[in-house]
Amino acid sequence: MFKYSINLLWSEEDDCYVATVSEFPGLSAFGESPEEAIKEAKIAVDGFLRVFKEDGCLIPKPNTLKPFSGQTRLRLPKSLHATLNQEAQKDGVSLNTYIISLLSERHVAKQLEKELTELKNIVLSSILLTGGHGIQAKSDGHTFKLNDDMKWPEAAVNPKILGNS
Repeated sequence: MFKYSINLLWSEEDDCYVATVSEFPGLSAFGESPEEAIKEAKIAVDGFLRVFKEDGCLIPKPNTLKPFSGQTRLRLPKSLHATLNQEAQKDGVSLNTYIISLLSERHVAKQLEKELTELKNIVLSSILLTGGHGIQAKSDGHTFKLNDDMKWPEAAVNPKILGNS
């Protein structure tokens, strides 16, 4: 029975489905259908396992679902504990609710930071590949083009020019 995790994505670049197995970094399999990509991934894993056994390599254990209780014990400095408690009281919520709120906000901020970094890298790569010509950004129905001197037009950096305030 196959017990490894298979992740399936559509690849515009390859015009097919790509299956990866997280327990085997670098393994990817392709297929015109999801079923074909999964079948190819299973074949590739079998090959990896044969080679790992022959070479005496450690066989990765399958990822499994782990139940979480929703509870965790947290140690923090007394001063931080007191400050967080005061802020929770000001907001009229429990310390637990306040800490969950802070953790959730930070988690979302971290995800957005990652996405913005990826977007920045895509834009920079595009600029390098095109020499800055033909780069466009879209926002609220407006399209901005990067000038030949590698600067955004004034309208792109000054929303008042567009009538936005």
